[in-house]
Amino acid sequence: MKKLICLLFAVIIAIGAAGCSGNSAENKTSKSNGQGVADILSSAAETQPTTVGSVTVPQTTAAAANIKYPELDYEAEVDLTALNSNMVYSEVAAMVSTPEKYIGKTVKMQGTFDVYTDINTGTYYYACIIQDATACCSSGIEFSWKGEHKSPDDYPSVGTPVTVGGVFETYPEGDKNYCRLKEADVVFGT
Repeated sequence: MKKLICLLFAVIIAIGAAGCSGNSAENKTSKSNGQGVADILSSAAETQPTTVGSVTVPQTTAAAANIKYPELDYEAEVDLTALNSNMVYSEVAAMVSTPEKYIGKTVKMQGTFDVYTDINTGTYYYACIIQDATACCSSGIEFSWKGEHKSPDDYPSVGTPVTVGGVFETYPEGDKNYCRLKEADVVFGT
C-alpha cells in the first residue's frame, strides 16, 4: 500500500529530477524556447497524467508565481513558507532523506494538494506537494488533518493550493517507515 505511495512520489520526483538534470546551454534554451525564468514562472499551470503500473495519477505542474496560497496562523520551528522556492524544495528533500533530524519539530509548508487512495484498503493518503522555482521538480510531505473529516467530501480537488502546519513524525507501515505532519492544521485555497 504505502509502497505504491512511495513509488508514486519517487516517480514524480524522478521525472522532475530528470527534467532538472540538463546543465548545458543547449538544454536550457531548448526546454524554455528562449524564455527566461520569469517567463516560465508566469506560464499557466499544466496537468499531465502519469501512469504507474495500473494506477494513473494526475501530476500537476503549476507555475509557483501564479499560485495564491491560503493564510495559516501557525508558529513553526521549520517554517518553509518563509523560504524561496528552491530552498523549500531542498529542505523538503532533506526532511524526506534524513527524517530523524526533524522528528517532533513543528513544520509549516505551502504547496498543492495531492491524494492517493489505496484500492485494496480504501485508505486515503494526503500530501502537500512543493515544486522548485521552475516547476520542473517536485517533492512532498504526507499530512494527517486534525479533527474528523470525511474522505473525499471534505477535501478539494488535486492541485488546489494548501497551507499545512503540523508536527513532523515517522510511522511504520508494513516493513517501511514513512514521514508525515501529524494532527495538522490545514487551510485550502480556491
